[in-house]
Amino acid sequence: MNSETAQPRAGALPARRRRALHWIGIGTWVTGAVWLIFKYFIRATDSFGFENPHPMQQWWLIAHAVVSVFALWMFGVLWPGHVLRGWRMKLKRGTGGTLFGVLAWLGLTGCALYYIGSDAWRSWVSILHWAVGLGALVVFLLHRREVRAA
Repeated sequence: MNSETAQPRAGALPARRRRALHWIGIGTWVTGAVWLIFKYFIRATDSFGFENPHPMQQWWLIAHAVVSVFALWMFGVLWPGHVLRGWRMKLKRGTGGTLFGVLAWLGLTGCALYYIGSDAWRSWVSILHWAVGLGALVVFLLHRREVRAA
């Protein structure tokens, strides 16, 4: 049987959807990581010698927010055919469940960062958001690489 007529394995994503998922995931992770670099390591000095946030920091945050909207949309697209189907078939439950928890956490804390007014709370939620966000790449790679139980 050739690759064109072969049946995809249960829960497998079509190639176009898989590529879109990967690009959106990469975009979300990279924009968040670059924002972190600008937030904590790159400063701009004004004409009076004072250090200020670099002007690109805000643009990276906006880019991260925009790409994250697509990530949430993609998660909704994957829900019925990939997530629920894989769960019912007991495929990759450990890494899939962890990935679901990570994505839910990032969505909730991302919304909280937009709406929280308290600087103290916002600071803590921000750290909890980006710490989990950086680790999300590892969780995704583990899920992607996990060998399906026979």
